[in-house]
Amino acid sequence: MSNPNINRLDLNILLILATENAVDEFKGMTINEINNYDEENPLSTRPNLSKRVRRLFDMELISKGIKDILSDTYYITEKGLETIKWNGGN
Repeated sequence: MSNPNINRLDLNILLILATENAVDEFKGMTINEINNYDEENPLSTRPNLSKRVRRLFDMELISKGIKDILSDTYYITEKGLETIKWNGGN
């Protein structure tokens, strides 16, 4: 069963948040932390990544956590965890 509303970049964002145990508002990650998860291979350009994060937020697959100085942090929601399970996520 697939979800036509999300793409590979969306899945990578969700998988990074799940892998890093960003599952509540206190353990969230900033967009820069998500993008630089693999320092040698950033996920995407910052504007594109920001757009995808906003879309995942609107779909309630991720939520905002506490601020990290000036940056918002994001964590994966239960709905997001359920979404990645069909893709082999744990």
